[in-house]
Amino acid sequence: MNELTDKDIAVLVHLKKANVDYGKSIALNTGIPLQEVLQILDKLEYMGLVERVKGGKTLKRSVARFKLSSEVRRHHVYYRLSRSGELLIRASVKRSKR
Repeated sequence: MNELTDKDIAVLVHLKKANVDYGKSIALNTGIPLQEVLQILDKLEYMGLVERVKGGKTLKRSVARFKLSSEVRRHHVYYRLSRSGELLIRASVKRSKR
């Protein structure tokens, strides 16, 4: 369960770009089937690489970069990279630039 697949990394990279997003949107943007994205999010959350977004009833576009309207009601479970996830992505990018 500790091995990251290409699809796991695709979800992490998407969350890096989006900042905050939910399963169905991640599935649409990555091309990974929704059921698989939800399993990946559970796995990544268990590993401490992503975390659920807690907070109020609305989410601003400045936080969720892929949202089209300026503010939306939160009726999905939103995820973002945890500090560990940020560091992992940053290290991967540095390694790939060498």
